[in-house]
Amino acid sequence: MAVENFGDTPEEFDFDSWLDQGGRAQRTVTVYSNWTLMDELARLEKAIETSEQDEDPAMDEVGAEELREQYEGILAELEASGKQFTLRSLTNEEVALISAGIPDIEQTFRDQHGKEQARWKPDRVAVGDALVAEALVSPTLTRDQVRAMRVKLGDGPTLVLYQTVGELREAGQAMPSIPTSPGRSDDSRD
Repeated sequence: MAVENFGDTPEEFDFDSWLDQGGRAQRTVTVYSNWTLMDELARLEKAIETSEQDEDPAMDEVGAEELREQYEGILAELEASGKQFTLRSLTNEEVALISAGIPDIEQTFRDQHGKEQARWKPDRVAVGDALVAEALVSPTLTRDQVRAMRVKLGDGPTLVLYQTVGELREAGQAMPSIPTSPGRSDDSRD
């Protein structure tokens, strides 16, 4: 990718063209939908370990090699259930705007005297769903679809989406280091 010359002097600088070539940080992650296979994988791992330790297997026992083949088949099923999601970083302004649009929920707690109290606080789960929906570049999902995915698959399998939004937010707060060519021993750019 060639770098365009946007002007050699401040008077010639073409800000709009320079800005048009830019973009926000993005990251692609995979979410797997068939987590019901995890128990089978764990069972097979134990069976493989037991089979490898058994020095005198019975004739009707399944060998470690066959168990590994079963494991690879289940792992392939899990991988086939994966879908890649691309997310982009969000600005502070976007996060504030999205968060402000989420209604507070009433949360009850017991105070130091054991008396039940209630207070209104932001619905952190709804804010998380909204931030993921806003950050998704491909495929695009609504807040309701993000929520439905989280509810159906569980917090664990979808956690990668919420973590990626957070990581991209943190990355957007600091100036990234500029990579150098492999094998270059100094920071010169000539």
